[in-house]
Amino acid sequence: MRLSFLIAVLLFLVSAASFGQSDESIRVSVQKALSAYSIKSIHPSVEKGVVTLTGSVNLCSTKIFADQLTSRIRGVQSIRDGVQVSGPEVPDEKLTKQINKLVADRIRRLGGFGFGSISANVNHGVVTLSGYAAPQLTIPTMAAVGDIPGVKNLIVDVELIPPARRTLTDPAGMMGSSEN
Repeated sequence: MRLSFLIAVLLFLVSAASFGQSDESIRVSVQKALSAYSIKSIHPSVEKGVVTLTGSVNLCSTKIFADQLTSRIRGVQSIRDGVQVSGPEVPDEKLTKQINKLVADRIRRLGGFGFGSISANVNHGVVTLSGYAAPQLTIPTMAAVGDIPGVKNLIVDVELIPPARRTLTDPAGMMGSSEN
């Protein structure tokens, strides 16, 4: 009996040490991180290292940023995101048109389709980006879409590819490689 008790205490101490922080200290760290960026409308709770975020924000990008901040906190095992985006209701067709224009403009600014292609599907404000694209197209597109009023959530299903090689003789990167 005494040996069982000692083993149980030892297991508790080892598991607590492996997480590095108590649930309360994780909650306080998450709250401080959110407050440092003036995100006061999101409230964390923690159980066994699992952080649940609740509250309401105006832009999807704030929700995404809160998830990213939380994931960097020591001791966080996973995140349950219950944050609602309460911004304006925008018809899906209007959001789709706006996002497709944004993607086309970014591709044009980058110099063409050598950076990939991204398409948007919008359903009740939830945007799914899909396709294949270089990070130079994907990352700024994700950030810009998250900042569009009316976007309630963002799902990214984009395969990252290396950008087309650009040379002095092929500035658009359209000639391809000649590897044999």
